[in-house]
Amino acid sequence: MEKLFYQLQDRIFSDVVRRIKKTGKITSTADYQIQKLRILGNSTAFIEQELKKTLDLSYPEIWALYDKVADWEYVRYKDAYEQINESFVPLEDNEQIQQWSQAIVSQTQGEIKNLSQSLGLTINMGGRTVFTPLSEYYQTYLDRACLDIVTGSFDYNTVLRRVVKEMTASGIRSVDYASGWNNRVPVAIRRAVMTGVSQLSAQINEQVAKDLKTDTYEVTWHSGHRPSHWWGGNIYTYEELVTVCRLGEGDGLCGWNCRHSYFAFIPGYSVRTYSPDQLRDLEEKEKKTVQFHGKSYTLYEASQRQRQLETKMRAQRGNVKYLKEGGAASEDVMAARAKYLNTLHQYQAFSKKMDLPEQMERVYMDGLGRIAPGKVRTSRISSIKKKTAADLIDVEITKEMDTVVAANVYKNLNKSEVGKTVLNFIRKNGTSVNVYYNKITIEDTGLEGSYGQAMGNHIYINGRAAQSIQKIAETIIHEATHIRLDIGYDQHAEAVCDYYARLHTKGSLTGDDIRDIIKSVKERYPEYRWRRKT
Repeated sequence: MEKLFYQLQDRIFSDVVRRIKKTGKITSTADYQIQKLRILGNSTAFIEQELKKTLDLSYPEIWALYDKVADWEYVRYKDAYEQINESFVPLEDNEQIQQWSQAIVSQTQGEIKNLSQSLGLTINMGGRTVFTPLSEYYQTYLDRACLDIVTGSFDYNTVLRRVVKEMTASGIRSVDYASGWNNRVPVAIRRAVMTGVSQLSAQINEQVAKDLKTDTYEVTWHSGHRPSHWWGGNIYTYEELVTVCRLGEGDGLCGWNCRHSYFAFIPGYSVRTYSPDQLRDLEEKEKKTVQFHGKSYTLYEASQRQRQLETKMRAQRGNVKYLKEGGAASEDVMAARAKYLNTLHQYQAFSKKMDLPEQMERVYMDGLGRIAPGKVRTSRISSIKKKTAADLIDVEITKEMDTVVAANVYKNLNKSEVGKTVLNFIRKNGTSVNVYYNKITIEDTGLEGSYGQAMGNHIYINGRAAQSIQKIAETIIHEATHIRLDIGYDQHAEAVCDYYARLHTKGSLTGDDIRDIIKSVKERYPEYRWRRKT
């Protein structure tokens, strides 16, 4: 559901950039006034069309989700029904649950439609944040941006950067005009859907409890919960759900962004998920703090920081995409990519330090696809060896395959003077080295089809391709040489980098070795000249 509305946002933002790009071809104010209707016209119809498309796609998703909820919350008690009172009614024949599902689906559809009727952006106006409906944004702010370009008040790149930053910082939002409160649409949609899930789950479990003659419920427990939700994992009567867990309150059980739920607990049949001792140990762990860059975080605070970084990365990915679509200057696109990658590295380091799993699927939910680097120096693959490596520390980990231990790569580099020189350069220059194994990250950073790449002061290694300790070490040397000597984009530079990588492994090179290096480079980089023109 969230992804559908992120895709809607992408289509609208791309449309804004497309209209600005048209303006960039106009040379006079008079021409702009003539072309204005063509450029800015039909925006309302476009928004309505895209919104209808998204709503039509969302409704089957809602039905499918609530069907799963009903199946999970009810059918799992089939054995209990058969043992206790033999009164289990198959889900498809249970009219009561079907009616509840229908009612909550209709309720959710109505809420999503209402949210969709008040879409807009939050724009900074003289230090004050103002909610601006989409139609007004097109007719006022986009018009202003286009005039800035045509009149020469600002150059095209400046205006494009401003608008793109404006859009991605806000995101498409929905406002409650009565309260003035607004939320990013995907967040508001998720809240509406999860509210429906909680309501349906509660109705089913309360009916199950009634059918099976129990008044006790088990509340789920999860790591990273807000401190006030200490009551997770325990058994309560329904009255205690209200008085202790504050069921029905916005900040209580099943309230705002609450991930807890409760289900019928049948004495003599059900088994607790956690014992009191286990819960006590889990809650003590929740209270512990971990330091990162001089700041202490509990698990809850760390999970909130993860969400903030994920939101930031989605905005930065949007900046890259829309700047590129708008034909922005290459240095602006590169700068936007660098900011995204820097945040990605921070996210990975933070998650590892906090011992939290990375949730990059939350970032890639934006539907923007691969945000690949632009002009980078790559170590290309002639053939990928099918060899499994060992565990890797300080890199992106995947369960799909074994990875290499960073300490072993460090040890390998220390075996030669070339490797020691590279390690020393990396330390002194502050060069970052990242080894990736996750397929999505490899695609996102443009590493597929290569062992590694250098971008700015960053080295990225494709662990799936390089695999072995030796190959990873050689690739680090190759990419570090690009940075250290500031060379690249011709065959000679690649040969120099290969030379140092091979020297690390062999200790000394023969004339045949040099000829092999040159031959390999020419095969891997046929589009490069031996020496590029300067």
